[in-house]
Amino acid sequence: MAAFVLLIAVAHSATRLSVEPWTGSDYQVTTAEAARYRLEVSGRPGSVVRLSAFGVAQGWLAAFCTPRLCSPQRIVLELPHSGDATVQFELIRESRGAPKTSGATITDDAGASVAVPASTR
Repeated sequence: MAAFVLLIAVAHSATRLSVEPWTGSDYQVTTAEAARYRLEVSGRPGSVVRLSAFGVAQGWLAAFCTPRLCSPQRIVLELPHSGDATVQFELIRESRGAPKTSGATITDDAGASVAVPASTR
């Protein structure tokens, strides 16, 4: 029985990530030229989740945005009592010489990951 309880605790503490196109109002701190995505983060309420973006093309910038702040390449979140948080994820083409498209992969410290579709912004 103890092994069964442990398995439930491990499964419950796993972080789940999903990405969809951003809908609704943009945060005031975001960039108008950015391709925006809704990053849904779910996990154990109160847990700290460290997210990083990888695989972004040269000349592009990945940013994690909350209503108050945008953080380039990484962010640390404390999940609320619901265990669910929404982050606006942006891909910003910073250089005219950059490739016309870029995607990304978002990962957390525990190994959860999600692919972000290529943007042509």
